[in-house]
Amino acid sequence: MPDLNGGIETELRRFASREAPPSPDELIEALGETRKLMCRIAEEVRPAAENGLGALVILPKNTPTLIIPDLHGRRDFLLEALQIPLVQGRSFLELLQSGKGTVVCVGDAFHGEAPVRDRWERAYKEYASDFKRHKAMDAEMTDNLGLLEMVLLLTRSYPERFFFLKGNHENIRNELGGGNYPFRKFVYEGEMVLHWTEHFLGSRALDEIYQYEKSLPLVAEGDGFLVTHAEPIRPMGRDEVINAYSSEELVYGLTWTGNGDAEEGSVAALLEDFFPGRVDTLCFGGHRPVKGLYDLRNNARYVQINHPVAHIVAVIRRGEGFSPDEDIFRIDTQPRARGLR
Repeated sequence: MPDLNGGIETELRRFASREAPPSPDELIEALGETRKLMCRIAEEVRPAAENGLGALVILPKNTPTLIIPDLHGRRDFLLEALQIPLVQGRSFLELLQSGKGTVVCVGDAFHGEAPVRDRWERAYKEYASDFKRHKAMDAEMTDNLGLLEMVLLLTRSYPERFFFLKGNHENIRNELGGGNYPFRKFVYEGEMVLHWTEHFLGSRALDEIYQYEKSLPLVAEGDGFLVTHAEPIRPMGRDEVINAYSSEELVYGLTWTGNGDAEEGSVAALLEDFFPGRVDTLCFGGHRPVKGLYDLRNNARYVQINHPVAHIVAVIRRGEGFSPDEDIFRIDTQPRARGLR
């Protein structure tokens, strides 16, 4: 394992400060190595599905867990979340290194949001001219792919303690099917990323990203809590979750659910199936944006912490009950800020 103050931290900073996208060869190698490792992970960490890789990962017990919501190319957010001391003066990068902490990202690595809206508008003009010029789109993809490199490095370095879930933006082919839907928000982000990737990275790199996305888990199980990208759309059992990739409905229902679209009680039913008899259980996720630090949905059993601008994280501490007002932080102001400024 690389030294904390050497290999891993140095590489994370290098990826976080990239000023140009990685080469296809660099990306293909990192994706291939990471995917091989993900497919070899122990059964007790990732139970096998009936048809291959399961969609559930099981987190280590008795360790603090950091939950990071939708990243959308925000390399600074991921680096900051790992480096700020949030548990007894220690950062989660230190806790990962010492085997005493766990990190779960809820997904959505690609497609910058509100802070780079103007860049998307410039990139659309480049796309419309078949990328004869591509400065704005290059900047977008530098953010996206630099973040992906950071995630891949962390997954390889801590395969049983760092997990990145599939979100609705993990859809490099902008496909319709398998629970995926083409994406657009400000312009045609999904199609633009696909076209740029084909044009500048090539078909092999595109396929490697696609296969990596299909290898990502959909749900993380902790001690009395779950993490999903989106609010679970209906009640589902543990076996259904493990085999979720066999069901377009479940992939959609764990990655695309809009606010108000989930069945009432769906989260409570899911938690009861995973943790029968426990009453203090919660599910965490992001997907739809919140206006403050968090929203409580589905009878206050689903804790939503995604903000398109602010850097918000949740910390679940070993041996302690979770309090949204005490354990959700905005970290881009100061480590323990309580509100949006």
